[in-house]
Amino acid sequence: MGFTQVRLVSHSMEIENLTLDADTPGQKYVLDVFRFHGSGSGPAVYVQGGLHSLEMPGTVAIDRLIPRLAAAEAEGRVAGDITLVPHANPVGLTQVVFGQPLGRFDANTRVNFNRSFPPKSASGLETKPASERLKATLLKLAEQAEVVLDLHCDDDGPVYLYVSERQLEEGRRLGRSMGAQVILTDASDDPISFDLAVGERWAADNRNERFAATVELRGMIDVTPEFAEQDANGLYHYLVSIGTVDDTLPASSEVDPIIGDVDAAELLATPSSGAVLYDVEVCDWVKSGQRLAVVVSKPGAAHQEIISPFDGQVMTRREVRFVRKGDDVIKVLRHPLP
Repeated sequence: MGFTQVRLVSHSMEIENLTLDADTPGQKYVLDVFRFHGSGSGPAVYVQGGLHSLEMPGTVAIDRLIPRLAAAEAEGRVAGDITLVPHANPVGLTQVVFGQPLGRFDANTRVNFNRSFPPKSASGLETKPASERLKATLLKLAEQAEVVLDLHCDDDGPVYLYVSERQLEEGRRLGRSMGAQVILTDASDDPISFDLAVGERWAADNRNERFAATVELRGMIDVTPEFAEQDANGLYHYLVSIGTVDDTLPASSEVDPIIGDVDAAELLATPSSGAVLYDVEVCDWVKSGQRLAVVVSKPGAAHQEIISPFDGQVMTRREVRFVRKGDDVIKVLRHPLP
């Protein structure tokens, strides 16, 4: 890390500009960190967006959340410290090939930005690529909190969550606040993603009561003022429900999300390339043997049907409507029909 510049904004809210040296001379990355200081009577929370740098729904939701938290802080209603990182990946934002930003995988290491996190005991990070130093910085920020929310989005999907099996009840509360359609649970025995990597650090310090989750905010193009406001409201409602912010709000939805094991959400691949025509929408219930999509591999001649292998609910579809042989076309959650 380089220097840290702190600017005071609106009473005691702070914006820290954390600088990270690039892998070549003369370049730096800047990570903006917003801090709201609580009274200490509520749980500390860390929220980040844009770890996959092209996924903007979380970034704009945090943008809409900041004024509400600034008002709450000015009125003395923030009980727990809140740390927000609206865009957690300045490294990925700079990686563009022929005008197309990459965003998901680091162009240098070829590793997914949401995988391969360094252990807390890692040494010599100053000699590592910027993407690895960035991951270590984000983990250090997050592990200080008692609740961590990592905001992502899918290609084309609903609001859904990834949570640890043992934290399902807290996941339900978060899901109701966010209006999630589905919660996918994981045994958390392999800390591959950011939320699980934070949980691993907590477990090493015997802080297992803390809660971390990945929140998927619909699809890549679902970046609208209405969705940003809706998601900011959901985040704010959750902060109130856990006692981090003091406010009186209407009750959240009483409808629980559908629960499924992460391994029950199956990606279906295509054996041929071509244009994809979907027969089903996100969140549609489908039956075993039902056609989900057609891949037009040879216009006027060959078509390839994608068939559901089981009963369940459509979770996600591809944003780009062209697929190559072996590409995933659709994700279906194995689940009894309602």
